[in-house]
Amino acid sequence: MENLAEYVIQNAKNDAGWDLVLKFSEMHRCMPDEVVRGGNQIAENLRKLGLTPQIFMPSLYLGIPVSAQITTSKETIKAKASALSPSVSMLKAPLIHLKAKVQKSRIHTDDPSQLFENAFKNEEDARAAVKGHIVLTEGLSNPARTQLLQRWGAVGVIAINPGDRSHWGTNSVIWGSPEELEIDQLPKIASVAVSYDEGQRLIECAALSENVTLNVEALHGWFEQPVITLDIAGTDGSNDFVLLHSHYDSWEVGVGDNATGNAILLEVARLLSQPDLKLKRGVRICWWPGHSAGRYAGSTWYADYFGIELEKHCIAHVNCDSPGCRDATSYASIRSNETLGKLVQQSVATLFNQETEITHPGRAGDYSFYNLGISGCMLTSSMIPKEERARRGWYDVGGCGGDPAWHSEYDTLEIADKDILLNDVRLYALLVLQLAQAERLPIELLSLFQKMKFEIEKRTENLGKNVNIGDIVAVLDEISSKITTLSRENDANFNKKAKKAAQLMLRLSYAERDPYAQDPARATPFIPLLTQLRKAEKPLKPHAVPAAQRAINRVRAALNEIAEVLH
Repeated sequence: MENLAEYVIQNAKNDAGWDLVLKFSEMHRCMPDEVVRGGNQIAENLRKLGLTPQIFMPSLYLGIPVSAQITTSKETIKAKASALSPSVSMLKAPLIHLKAKVQKSRIHTDDPSQLFENAFKNEEDARAAVKGHIVLTEGLSNPARTQLLQRWGAVGVIAINPGDRSHWGTNSVIWGSPEELEIDQLPKIASVAVSYDEGQRLIECAALSENVTLNVEALHGWFEQPVITLDIAGTDGSNDFVLLHSHYDSWEVGVGDNATGNAILLEVARLLSQPDLKLKRGVRICWWPGHSAGRYAGSTWYADYFGIELEKHCIAHVNCDSPGCRDATSYASIRSNETLGKLVQQSVATLFNQETEITHPGRAGDYSFYNLGISGCMLTSSMIPKEERARRGWYDVGGCGGDPAWHSEYDTLEIADKDILLNDVRLYALLVLQLAQAERLPIELLSLFQKMKFEIEKRTENLGKNVNIGDIVAVLDEISSKITTLSRENDANFNKKAKKAAQLMLRLSYAERDPYAQDPARATPFIPLLTQLRKAEKPLKPHAVPAAQRAINRVRAALNEIAEVLH
């Protein structure tokens, strides 16, 4: 790693990337035609570096908020509608305030016990209270919450954001462009956001059971949008590659989210394309549209269109979102799949002499590759130190280094920092270089397997004689032993087995559907196949046994496949 780190430190630049940041700081990239211009700008900047991009033009489903307002008896409040909200014209309805639980502004769940302080006895009780109302609650946008409130009969949602500004978000739990049968599952009610102070005035209206009028203008439809890709060939002849990616559509000019990420990909492309650097494996760099208004539609299209190739040849993906922002000097916490966590920690320690806590990315960002089982690392990277954010009284947001300019009209040029951008160029370049150049892939199986083993053993104990868990404990022990002995295999065997085993383990741990599907965009429990066992009381009632047995059988089959790969 030392030689690669030294190479990156000496050769990484940021001038071409900064030029793209400056151009994007004057370009909106939200409406379909704006996104096309943004994609063309990336392609032009690549060509200036002597690099030849490939441009695909898939049709993506987008739901773009144009304007929103709330009218009370005293005032009209401009609001921000969430992406994929429907258009609403002169919707007049009473407000009801469902007070959110403290510190739940970023939770994406549909569990009412976690969302609201209001305790309803049952679904019928909730429907009786909410039906026909516009629901006012605290927090940022949450598609799962919208889906719940729609089921209860709400006609709209107003999210009171935590600070002095409001933020755009998303309103749909469909990941990527919807399948034909999913179109009807797009949200039927709009979700809009207001600032904290505006929210307090609306709470007063709700206390008086006042009616308010909601208007939302939104552009929905299928639009051809550019997916920009660049391939840097490897020399090992296997067609294996590392995928480095970021989204380039934005809210307004979106400098910290995500012009800076697009700039880093440009710089990594230049660095890795140098003639003196011979890559063992290829590197594929992709810029996605449809992240914000399409719920990751660009990366999802790519996962679909190139699914077989990705499953066979993509050894890992590295996601770049919101790097290079002002005051973002901390790498104390970074999101990564467990299989690449040590690689991230070692890279940060080497470059910045900082310790890093690895947290799971969850069902978020452009992690559109879980069902394919591709190991991924990064999402955000450098952050404003947590203590400094607390000192400033800031709340958690999803990007811009932790700056509340995120997803707002305030995400402009001053959010970016050229020196911090160079730090992040080095980090992403080092991560990709190590994955591309390592004789032995830096894929680590043990930490994820230990987490899997603990969960499976916990959920399968004390099920009773009516459920046959078979040899599941023995297979878990067998896999544990084989992971240990895998380290003694030669590099070629290790790489082949570790890559495939990681794919199978990630699918079992985080995916619900088959490899060529996309799970919903909501919080996913660890090992989704075990969900029924988490809900069931022990000992199992007779009606719970069939689902439990089928879940166990599926888990056993998945474990057997992992054991066979490691043989």
